[in-house]
Amino acid sequence: MKQFARTLATLTLGFSVYASAEAVPHMYGQVAAEQGLPADIFYSLVLAESQSKTQQGFKPWPWTINYKGHPHFFQTRSEAYAFASHLNDIGEQLFDIGLAQVNWRWHKDRFGYDLWSAFDPYTNLTAAAQHLREQYERDECNNWAIAIGCYHRPGRRDSDIKIAERYANRVIDIWESKFM
Repeated sequence: MKQFARTLATLTLGFSVYASAEAVPHMYGQVAAEQGLPADIFYSLVLAESQSKTQQGFKPWPWTINYKGHPHFFQTRSEAYAFASHLNDIGEQLFDIGLAQVNWRWHKDRFGYDLWSAFDPYTNLTAAAQHLREQYERDECNNWAIAIGCYHRPGRRDSDIKIAERYANRVIDIWESKFM
């Protein structure tokens, strides 16, 4: 709770005071701007969701699926799509897809109910950015620290808030390591 309070105070001051715009890859910055989000915090959120070790260091990985708490990293979009299609075919819809790990069950409408589209990096990021923006616009989540947690756990029961705070702290730790 103490870390969350520190984080909340930091975020209330504003992200851009600390952020280096050059550190956010172009597509993340573009989508963040289109949706009215701080690019640095959006990129940090995506890193928290799907980062994988690549030849260029730790980067978000677009062909990622989290199923039942286990991340699955695929080499290609086709492999990821085949796995997600199989899950969907057997009636499983609680899995997270792509760069921003957007939950298929709750957000498939953002992709036009098309699994292949959910793996398109720009489409996936846009869906995530829209969801984050929607959380920020809720009265009970109307600052970035809380909105980050609401992205992961939108409910506002005590147990949801604790889970949301842990998630927000994880994103803010990434943000601080990258942008401060």
